[in-house]
Amino acid sequence: MPTLDPAGFTALLQRLADAWGRQDTPAALACFAPDAVYIEPPDVQLFVGHAQLGPYFGALTPGTYLRFHHLWFDAGAQTGAAEFSFGVAGRPTADHGMVSLELRGGLIGVWREYPRKGPADFA
Repeated sequence: MPTLDPAGFTALLQRLADAWGRQDTPAALACFAPDAVYIEPPDVQLFVGHAQLGPYFGALTPGTYLRFHHLWFDAGAQTGAAEFSFGVAGRPTADHGMVSLELRGGLIGVWREYPRKGPADFA
């Protein structure tokens, strides 16, 4: 089963950010394991597998962006975390927060996010 090093982890997240920015659902899904869990605890959002993630990713509007600001990765455990901003260009607010990631086979197996609404500017 493939594993990632820190550079591979960064590249995976950049591929995801780029795919969401293009509203490219197949490319975004390719970053996730087929049975991935995408959750905003405790019960705000829960999607399991590509069948549920596809419509969620497919609803992204033009101008959507995802930016990662800081990344942490434990290659031995294949777990990581990142600060992020997620929003739509030109809007005054965006979601900023943290995401905890568990990788399986070089793909995202669990995405656990903790967003907060704020001004569009991360600073």
